[in-house]
Amino acid sequence: FFPSCAVLEDSSLLAQALQVGSHGASMEHHPAAAALLATCQAQIMSVDLGHEFFKVALMKQGAPLEIVLNAHSKRKTTTAVSYLEAARVFGDDAMAHISKAPTKVPTFFHSLLGQNFTAEELHSGGTWWQKFGLSESFYRFELGYDEERGAPTFKLGDVEVQGEEVLASIFSFAKQMAQDSADGKPVRELVVTVPSDATLRQRQAIVSAGEVAGCRVLTLVHETSAYAVHRAVDVTPDKGASDIHLFYNLGSRKAEVSVVRFESRNAGMVAGKMAPVLTVLASAVDDKIGGHLMDLRIAEAMLKKFQEKHPKMADGVAKNPRALRKILAQAQKTKSVLSSNKVAPFIVESLYEDTDFQTTMKREDFEAMCQDMFETLTRPIENALKMANITLADVNFVEVVGGAWRVPKVQQLLSDYLKSSDKALPLGQHLNGEEAGAMGAALVAANSSSSFRVKKIFFSDITAHEYAVQVTALDGSWEKNLTVLYPVNSPLGGKKKLSFTLEEDFRVKVFEDGVLLSEYTCTGLKDLLEGKWKEYNTTGPPKISVSVPLETSGILEVKQPMATIEELYWVNVTKEKPKPNVTKANASENATEGEAESKAESKEDKEADKEEGKDDKAEAAEGSNDTNATDEPEVVLKQKKKKHEKKLKLERMDYKPKALSEEKIEQLQKRLKELQEHEEEVAAMAGLRNELEAYIYGSRDKLERDDIVKVSTEEQRQEILKLCTEYEEWMYEAGAAKSEFETKLKALQDLLGPMEERAIELEARADIPEAVEEEIAAIKDMKKHIAKNMSWVSSNKTDAAAEKLAEFESWWAKKQEQQKTLPLHEAPAYTKQEVMSAISKVKKEWDKLKKMKKPKETKPKKEKNASKTSGEKPEEPLPTDVDSVEKELADVAVKKMEAVEKEDFDAAHVLKQREQALSEQLKKLKAEL
Repeated sequence: FFPSCAVLEDSSLLAQALQVGSHGASMEHHPAAAALLATCQAQIMSVDLGHEFFKVALMKQGAPLEIVLNAHSKRKTTTAVSYLEAARVFGDDAMAHISKAPTKVPTFFHSLLGQNFTAEELHSGGTWWQKFGLSESFYRFELGYDEERGAPTFKLGDVEVQGEEVLASIFSFAKQMAQDSADGKPVRELVVTVPSDATLRQRQAIVSAGEVAGCRVLTLVHETSAYAVHRAVDVTPDKGASDIHLFYNLGSRKAEVSVVRFESRNAGMVAGKMAPVLTVLASAVDDKIGGHLMDLRIAEAMLKKFQEKHPKMADGVAKNPRALRKILAQAQKTKSVLSSNKVAPFIVESLYEDTDFQTTMKREDFEAMCQDMFETLTRPIENALKMANITLADVNFVEVVGGAWRVPKVQQLLSDYLKSSDKALPLGQHLNGEEAGAMGAALVAANSSSSFRVKKIFFSDITAHEYAVQVTALDGSWEKNLTVLYPVNSPLGGKKKLSFTLEEDFRVKVFEDGVLLSEYTCTGLKDLLEGKWKEYNTTGPPKISVSVPLETSGILEVKQPMATIEELYWVNVTKEKPKPNVTKANASENATEGEAESKAESKEDKEADKEEGKDDKAEAAEGSNDTNATDEPEVVLKQKKKKHEKKLKLERMDYKPKALSEEKIEQLQKRLKELQEHEEEVAAMAGLRNELEAYIYGSRDKLERDDIVKVSTEEQRQEILKLCTEYEEWMYEAGAAKSEFETKLKALQDLLGPMEERAIELEARADIPEAVEEEIAAIKDMKKHIAKNMSWVSSNKTDAAAEKLAEFESWWAKKQEQQKTLPLHEAPAYTKQEVMSAISKVKKEWDKLKKMKKPKETKPKKEKNASKTSGEKPEEPLPTDVDSVEKELADVAVKKMEAVEKEDFDAAHVLKQREQALSEQLKKLKAEL
């Protein structure tokens, strides 16, 4: 149950957790056990959220880390969700709907979450579409705008949804995939990969989407960094060595390069065991390169060629979603073929208005289309090396990952670039370029959890953005200097604090790359100074401390504003007055004690009463030690300090684009839950519809069978046929409820079901009399055998069994006569199961009697004091030496076992008594030796 948990030191707590978990007892009364049980049942799902595909990995206890398969047994799923039908569909099923309703299938959108747009920028050709970067001919969305948040939305017919809500649907689908893979066990913890240049708002949007999906987002991991972590599973440098790895990640929509230093350090308490240490030095992203951008270049060229070949269809094909989707799908296939061939066919049957389109494409033509991308292919490498302050000569290893690096031209250009340095670096292909990201992200989370035993990997990533804060007055009358807390390339996971003195409420502004994102208003300080702290004799203005951590997920927040003041106060201290003839030694000792007292007085005391008690005890001790050198006590005043701390109230106000608030997240959670319940009902109705439709068709076929015709009347069959026609027409009407399907299905089953039962019984009824006669004959044979050979069977028992047989024969005769008078279209007087069950019960009674064993004859008990003349064998005398006793003991044990096997328990009892006597004799003889 706990094979992969951390070491559990408290065995009693473990036992309690096991008991609570196995018996289903309430966890409320065992909080520690409940927490332990929850920890040991932990499962972590990681989602490598790609633009075109997402991959799901599951880390569960007692099992290896694995990629989760979707319903089509594929290891990657298209990042798409369709809202076309009553129930959402995902992946490839959703992509099939793009040709029908492209505006209801959002794809390639999540990289734009959290970015700042105005309503005008969402129009065709606007900033949103420019950053989207994909051809408007092949991707069409109907966008709305949330004025309150300043964020785009998707219009899906009558419904308008937030981008985070669409992403939450994808996470929810991934969660269901993981739970199915985990045999239905719940999955609540999530890790997601994000681009290394993702902004704070983008990261907040992804975390919010995970929460809407019902998951707790443990952390966010940079995509290429996740690949590096998975590489560390197989690579651990020697002690003291340091290697620089460059990871080139070319996906469908962007290229990302990360420079990572690999080192090693001791792992745990095992001597000589080393663990890899990964430090990301720099990352660079270029969103003008990508595999899907290459697909679009081919698709646009083929669309143009078709329009030139068929000018009359030029406008129609450009506006037809089905035709455009066919062209794009074939473009993806053609690019794949060109990776291994110099020429590839481009064939689309019935592209538009039953017109086929067929042509070919050469690899040189494809490379010419994407020449501008290939020219900038190495630019992210140069940027990453520059930010890491190293050169290509410092790099030891290069690893290529992602789905688009397989293009031959990409491999050629990268290889040529790497050969230009002092040492020729090969393109490493040690990782699964499409799955290692999800695996690495799960390992990052597992390494930070005590619930999993995985290879220890020390990992540190960096931020691509600069974060600064500024403290200002609430009314804006003053402001402090802008402070850069986290410059570009700062390590994630930093914990920094702002410390300053202030006597009024204030506001903390947070900037990302110089852009104001949020304002945190801290209140409560003014009320304290005018209220509770007003009467204090303070040493100065309050000291304010504000935590501004940069989480490992890359999210920065202002937390825990604390106000602290120091209060001065005086206390009376009793000191013994020294005599005038005190020695120098005592004087120096008193001086030393005085210095110690002055040091103690200078310390800050949190609890004044306790400190006063300590001082009094110290003074009393001094008095007892110097009894001979003191006279009368002296009362003096001592100054003390007391620290007062108070947490201030904190309220965040975001600037557009605003992150989802907690209230909005709860609202979207409720809406998603309602949608899921509605989809479950739709699925159930679809199942009932199919079942009713199949039953209607089946009923018509069954009513024509000869056996059904025999056991039914024409009126009964016509009634069923009439209902079948009525229900068939009703099924195509809209607005039917689930209960109506269930009612109509039951009505048909209630009419046809009895006919089928009568047909079955009619066929079986011919064999029942013969079977019953055979059983009765067998019972009578048993009765004769018992009467002749088993005299020990009580006559009362045989009479009772005979009475049950007679009752059955009487019941069976009545049922046969009753059946002769019933028509075939009515319910039969008896069923085969009913008859055979009744005769079986009677037969069991006689079987019990036949199996009764003859009781053993009881021998008369021998009298203990019977004389030898009564024929009883006299008791043999006991041997007088040890060897003889031991030999007889062995013989008696063998004879006793033989008597037990023969069921001669009287002889076995006698031998047992002899064995006990011999044992006592043996003890006695050994004691005398």
